[in-house]
Parts: sequence; C-alpha cells; structure tokens
Amino acid sequence: MIMGHVKVREALVLCVLLCSSVNGIAADGGLDAIKKEMGDGAVKITKKSTLCDATDKVPSLKGETWTFETGAMAPAINYNRYLNKPPHFNGTYPSLPNGDWGVGLEGTSFCNWYRGSCIRVLVNKRDIMSGQPANRIEFNEGANGYLRLIWDFEEQRSLALDFMVPGDGHAVFVCIALTLPGMSVESIEVGLTCYPGGFGPAYNLPSHRFAVSPQSTAEVSPDNPIPTITLQPSDNWVYYGDKVENKGSVGLIFMPTEEGGKVALSNYGVSTTLNYPVETRKIYLGFYAYDQENVPAQKVFKDSLAKDFDFMMKTPYWPETTPDAK
Repeated sequence: MIMGHVKVREALVLCVLLCSSVNGIAADGGLDAIKKEMGDGAVKITKKSTLCDATDKVPSLKGETWTFETGAMAPAINYNRYLNKPPHFNGTYPSLPNGDWGVGLEGTSFCNWYRGSCIRVLVNKRDIMSGQPANRIEFNEGANGYLRLIWDFEEQRSLALDFMVPGDGHAVFVCIALTLPGMSVESIEVGLTCYPGGFGPAYNLPSHRFAVSPQSTAEVSPDNPIPTITLQPSDNWVYYGDKVENKGSVGLIFMPTEEGGKVALSNYGVSTTLNYPVETRKIYLGFYAYDQENVPAQKVFKDSLAKDFDFMMKTPYWPETTPDAK
C-alpha cells in the first residue's frame, strides 16, 4: 500500500498542476497548495502536555500527546499516566489504575483505537506499563515520524514501544522491544482495545460490531452478545467494523504469534489478545483507521496487507542518525 499512496500523491500533484495551468495560476502556487494538503515528505511532530497536581493520596496525573503532521493525515499518540514513583510520589498508587489510562491513538478515526489506552504488554501476566510510568521518552522527525517510550524496571530489564508513522500517515506501526536478562519467562501477551464505528453505544446509540480474520468472521447478535474469534498461529491481520455506523472501522496487522490469540467482541469495546512464545523479544504491530464506509475501507485494508507487512517488518523504527532527537 505504500506504493499505492505514492501513486495517489503523484496523481494529485499532476491534477493541481493541470488545474493551475488552466486557471492561469503559477505552477509553484499549485505545488504550494498540494504540499500544504499532502505534506512535503517530512513528518513533523507537535507535542502537548498537561499536568494535574498531586494530592496526599493520589500522585500527579500527566498527559502527553504527539501529533504526527503528514499533510492530509495527522495521527496522534497519547500517553496518560500517574507519576507514582519518587521523586514525584512516595505512596502506593498504580501508574495506570484502569483501562482508561495508558497509551492510545487519536486523530480522525484513529481515535477508535481507544485514545485512553489501546495497548498493554504483559510478561508473566504482569502489566509492565501499569506498575510505573515510562522513564525515557523521545521523538524524532524525518521521512517517517518516530516516538520512543521506555519503561526500565528491576535488574536492568526494560520494555520499549518504538512507534513509527510513515510519511503519508496512513498507519501507525510499533515495535515492542523486550529486554529481559536472567528472567524466567512463562508468558508474553499483548492486549489491544478498539471501538470500531466509534463510541455511540456509550450514548445509548445502536451498534453491530463485527470482526474478520484470515480464517474467521464473527459479529455481535442477540443470541451471541460476546462472540469471539480464535486467532490461529499463522494469522497476521484483523479487520474490525460496525454494520450500523458503517464507517470508522479499524484494522490491525501483526507479526504471527505462533501461539494464537483471541478477539472478543461486544456491542461496545472489542479486545484482542496476542500470545507470543516466551523467547520473543520483538513484536511488530500496525494500526489502521478509516473514515470511509466499511466495504471500500476493508478493500483498502486488504490491498495494503502484503506491502505494509513487509514495510512493518523491515523498516527501522528509529532513524540511523538522530542529531535532532527530542
């Protein structure tokens, strides 16, 4: 799909130039217009932060949003957490007390990959992100946009989420990197949360969630309000949608688990669990979101799978030279 997006961009450039010529507008003006709309090939990142003061029993709540400006698309990554460790706080309180805090996505339909918390990583059933805030965060701009969040924990172990947004902003990729020296690992699990079609059921609006994997399909019904899909070890994608809303669908591509997983639907939130072998130290995921109706969105998603999977697995998740890391 990367090449497909490039072709679309070239077609738009040609269209603007032709229209500029017909209307007597300088070609440079046409190029300026298309650059403004589609971006100039470099991803720019803007960061916003909030901080709520601590009380005697509750630590400070910090929120940060990194928006990846790519022209027509501007996906964003949120990270909301309590600063529950010294020097910020000396009591006992989780960094992520529930599923509404953590790392999530937003920006157009990307918000349906829940902006509050769409991804968790569990090692031996321990939620690393819940116990403490990330202690190292940096981002970098360029042909792709990059964001790195690192949780260092005991005995020189760490969890890193290395996000990458390509220049056209059509997806958000992440490499989950685990460093676990000397640790007896019994399980590695990735938990994901999405709301295909949006958040209408929270406001008493109807929904009809469904999901499709390479080998299965499931949808919510009166007879089966919480259907599931069992992901096979070789599966590497899931498409999620809502038949009532008929837009706002989301997609996921992922490194095959070798051990399977599960998608659990409801009339509101949809959870996905991916189980990886205990020796796994890097896991690759790609998040997609669509504003158009379900049928064309699903076609765009499926048409992108082969090229985007290759891009996800082979593209560096941090630029080789990083003089401007922030």
